[in-house]
Amino acid sequence: MLATGCATQRGRGWDRPAPAPSAPAVSLVLLGETGFPGRTAGHVAAELRRTLAARRASGVPTILLWLGDMLGDSCDPTTALEQTGVRAFAELAREHAAAGGSGYAVLGEHEWRCGAPSVHVQPEAGPRPWHMPAANYVVRVARDGTSAPVSRCSDHLCTVEPATDAALVDLVLLDTAAWLGPASRGPLLTAADASLAQQQALLAALEATPSSVPRLLVTHHPLETAGPHGQGGLYPDSAYSLHPEPLRRAIDRGLFAGALSGRDRNVSATADIFDAVKRSSRFWLAHPMFQIVSGAAAHPDGAPSGGRRGWLFYQGQSLKPDLFSNRAGFAELVVGPETYTAQLHQRRCGRWHAAQIVVPAERPPHPVETTSPVMDPCLRCDPLKPHQ
Repeated sequence: MLATGCATQRGRGWDRPAPAPSAPAVSLVLLGETGFPGRTAGHVAAELRRTLAARRASGVPTILLWLGDMLGDSCDPTTALEQTGVRAFAELAREHAAAGGSGYAVLGEHEWRCGAPSVHVQPEAGPRPWHMPAANYVVRVARDGTSAPVSRCSDHLCTVEPATDAALVDLVLLDTAAWLGPASRGPLLTAADASLAQQQALLAALEATPSSVPRLLVTHHPLETAGPHGQGGLYPDSAYSLHPEPLRRAIDRGLFAGALSGRDRNVSATADIFDAVKRSSRFWLAHPMFQIVSGAAAHPDGAPSGGRRGWLFYQGQSLKPDLFSNRAGFAELVVGPETYTAQLHQRRCGRWHAAQIVVPAERPPHPVETTSPVMDPCLRCDPLKPHQ
């Protein structure tokens, strides 16, 4: 029975309605794993369109973040964006842009697998429904919701524009698929090495540029995840220790307040990944860091479509999110002056439900000594005391 694939959710927040955000704030809507055609994608796109309209009506600016795997198994962008369901995401993104909104993307594993990740880089308006000036870049979001890239990289040397008082948050979009993706030889390996060199230079520039503006990490691969891509899961490739050393060092130094990722086909929100990193990597982070995973837009792990990806036996063992669902849905992060509000949306029995957690913008570093979770490699082992 434990191996049965089913739709699951965790967290008491689903039992009560989540209030709609209000100004002054900026909403970041997270689109993960959108490249799979079908009716599910159409249902999620329709709810996304309603959500974007509601945010505009309440005066909350919205930015779309594409978290990789935008094209699914199709390697031709034109063909992929015309598939049923996938086309709905592209159309709402273009409508969003026509209404004055913006959208940015990071490369995913599927973009690398197709053999030409550079074709998805799009600095200005073009055929893709997103902007991507480079494989690794920084976008600055102002308090009025306007946004623009503020990083420049050339010959493995990067610079980041200093922030002004108008800045609300910096989004650091990094290409994790260059390290964790399928590139192994030939031109793809050369391209992956170039992307990683650019990423290292960009992180060095950020570390050398102190800023009072908070920074959020945006990637395809999560730092930790409760789905099949987590530590101990069916396809384990998303754990803190698996990321390259420059990124791990930046995280440990407190460069980011939180992380926004896709990859796993669920939605989850975690106020602090501290315990999860202990379990997966035996590493104690010095600073709190929240995380949102949003990858259930088109082909979620929950039954009936998920198959063994949704079996409890094959889920990651390091992360226990505060909110989790492997049904169809998406996540958004509302960035306010003093708080981050992670709001998850899931489709259950034909109806939409939402839940949220609120994380303070200012949090002190972790104490030198902390209580550690049970570290045994067992399924859902936290409720047990040591040696029990």
